[in-house]
Amino acid sequence: MKYKHFLQVFVLLAVLISAVGSVQSVQAKPDLQTPNPVVVVRELTFWDATYVGYVDNSRYEKWPFVFDATYEFTITVTPTSGDLVPLLILMDGSGTEITSATGALTSTQPAGNYSVQVQPDSGSGFYEFTIRQVDNQAQGAVSTEVTPTSLTVGEAAVVTVGLNEVPAEGYASAEFTCTYDPTLVTVSNIAVTDLFGTDPATAIYDPQDGNLIVAIAGSNGQKATTSGPAFTFTATSLQIGQATISCSARVSLGDDGLTDLPAASAVLTINDVVQEGTLNGQVLASKAVTVNLYNPDDSLAASVAANPDGTFSMTAPAGTYTVEATASGHLSAEGPATITAGNTTTMPTISLLAGDIDGNGVIDQFDALTIGMNYNAAAPDAADLNNDGVINVLDLEILAGNYRQTGPTAWQ
Repeated sequence: MKYKHFLQVFVLLAVLISAVGSVQSVQAKPDLQTPNPVVVVRELTFWDATYVGYVDNSRYEKWPFVFDATYEFTITVTPTSGDLVPLLILMDGSGTEITSATGALTSTQPAGNYSVQVQPDSGSGFYEFTIRQVDNQAQGAVSTEVTPTSLTVGEAAVVTVGLNEVPAEGYASAEFTCTYDPTLVTVSNIAVTDLFGTDPATAIYDPQDGNLIVAIAGSNGQKATTSGPAFTFTATSLQIGQATISCSARVSLGDDGLTDLPAASAVLTINDVVQEGTLNGQVLASKAVTVNLYNPDDSLAASVAANPDGTFSMTAPAGTYTVEATASGHLSAEGPATITAGNTTTMPTISLLAGDIDGNGVIDQFDALTIGMNYNAAAPDAADLNNDGVINVLDLEILAGNYRQTGPTAWQ
């Protein structure tokens, strides 16, 4: 264990005794057979250090210390020999008892002089004495993120596992345990980051049974002192389902102890592989053609601009659709289309009827009126039915050839 000098706690020997091992009478719990037990004042200089002591009915031991601020602390006395059941008595600077307990004592006290007296509640023997400061601040948190969160069978996602709320003193090491469903995902490409400094020592245990352990320790005294990713791995999907990836951690401050951090989970949604097919064909018109593919609920599934010669090709998931072809100044064409996975469906070649200048689905006198109102002009574009840049009798002639036709034209 790496000890941290109290900084706030120091020996009261100069105040209470002239030398270690001096004795004084005690009033607490005198033994009837030994009416005058002696108290040996011991030296207490470090947080988290382990000290060895001995008490019996004729010998008690006192451990003095001073706080310069308020601290919560735990004192533990662990018997190592004999039949000792230790009693701990916390006293203030005047020797007045504050609280007592057997085995271990936790208290919060303001700045001031204190001492802890160890004596037998029963029995006698050697013991180990430790005082630890209680840190009520968050001891970090684990993060688990998966990108992307949704994919299809056979695709892979990147899982990033990290540490957040890292304390100022940093972590010397961390042991991460991740669980997952091996029937849904497989794990590979485990890569440790530089969160614990450059060239950290790592140990990885991945038996492919749904448990993954990644242990990381900073080398040459390096620590993780900031939040961030600790390691990443690849999760490849195997079948449809919801794969929960959960990672927890045990972290060390470098004091020969491990602190558990709660698990953090991420869910990976695995969908079926989308089977696609191809739809192609040719639409003839004097203007640029757009081909739209609609789902049964009339939502747009795909759209493509036809080539100058009217040919087109588009891909979409296997299914039944409605295909539509449109061009400015023309009646649209519409028909059913069935796309099968891995196959190409070819629509019959169709010509769009020109003359629906106002786009109301019928070629009539209102369309002819638009030509008259814009005669010898270049706009509106929909009225230039032959696409020669001028609106005139030639456009009216095309309109007349399709007069009274209505749309959409059946495309099948």
